[in-house]
Amino acid sequence: FFRQRRMFIFLQQTRTDASIKIQRIFRGHKGRENFAVAIALRSLEHKARPLYSLLENEGGEIKRHQDAQVGVKRALEEAKNAVSELEKEIAILNHTNAKYWDSDQITGTPQRYVTGLLRVSNIL
Repeated sequence: FFRQRRMFIFLQQTRTDASIKIQRIFRGHKGRENFAVAIALRSLEHKARPLYSLLENEGGEIKRHQDAQVGVKRALEEAKNAVSELEKEIAILNHTNAKYWDSDQITGTPQRYVTGLLRVSNIL
């Protein structure tokens, strides 16, 4: 009976030792794998850092260009409106017989001009 008991305890201890050894080996492999992944990730982060900074710089430049584009579009619309108003005024000016013409298109302030002068400048 004692012999069987010792044999049972010995087998149980052997199984426990074997399972502990397997777990230790498995954890070692997983630890090395995790360490290798961490090193590779650090290497990729080091390589990607300049790309991220370039992306941020380009993103800021794109934003500046978009803002400039909005400003240019607004100025273009204002210029188109001014040209259409001027064309309307010139069309009316060409059909009038009045000696003087009041306009704010030339200097930006309302002034009275001789109609003949405005017609000549329109031809040129």
